[in-house]
Amino acid sequence: MVALSTFRLGVMFGARQVLRDVTLARCNGGEVVAVIGPNAAGKSTLFRRIAGLVPGSGECRIEGARDPGRAIAYMPQGQTATAVLTVFEAVLLARKQISRWHLRDNDLTEVDLVLSGLGIAHLADEELPELSGGQRQLVGLAQCLVRNPQVLLLDEPTSALDLHRQLEVMRGIRNLALDNGMLVLIALHDLNLALKFSDKVAVLAEGTLQAFGPTADVLTSEILAKTFRVNARVEACSRGMPHLIVDDSI
Repeated sequence: MVALSTFRLGVMFGARQVLRDVTLARCNGGEVVAVIGPNAAGKSTLFRRIAGLVPGSGECRIEGARDPGRAIAYMPQGQTATAVLTVFEAVLLARKQISRWHLRDNDLTEVDLVLSGLGIAHLADEELPELSGGQRQLVGLAQCLVRNPQVLLLDEPTSALDLHRQLEVMRGIRNLALDNGMLVLIALHDLNLALKFSDKVAVLAEGTLQAFGPTADVLTSEILAKTFRVNARVEACSRGMPHLIVDDSI
């Protein structure tokens, strides 16, 4: 099974250090790891560093990968849609990045399955510039999933989705991790989604790792006050599920 760990990852943008000594202990396939923190905490930079898109210090190690060069799929924030492609063509193009350019029947089947699984098969013939922000996010997710990665990096994939879609996408991601042994690192601002769907949480602030571990252990009143500057608490709801309640800002 795939596993990922990082040791003292750092990134400099000019003279400014935006990521400093981020060490994540072993994250295993089958887990969903939420990466949380305030704006400009370094979440996107961490994902880009793990994906190898920006240079920096430290080491990122992937074990148990079928093909280390193709193990990771990364979905950035802000899906743009300037290319005049249909949804089907865009997802098929992503699929071909992991296979030979000769088109095979199973490539078309995989695209159909991913679009259906995300509930966007009806958009297959729509052109990308005509989509809403939420629809573009779902297409971006489809482009990642159709590559069958072992490590999936999702940078705020639910930010433009309505409540129903947020829950559907997060439930689907949770099931993919469990069923396929995929490791998912997902940046979230909605901490209740992290409580509901993640196994572990990494908390970033000002480019440094503030806490990392099992979700229930990390999301405490103390870390929320320190990192997010809010008075908050996690309590069980009437169904016994943990729920974050924010009382006030600090």
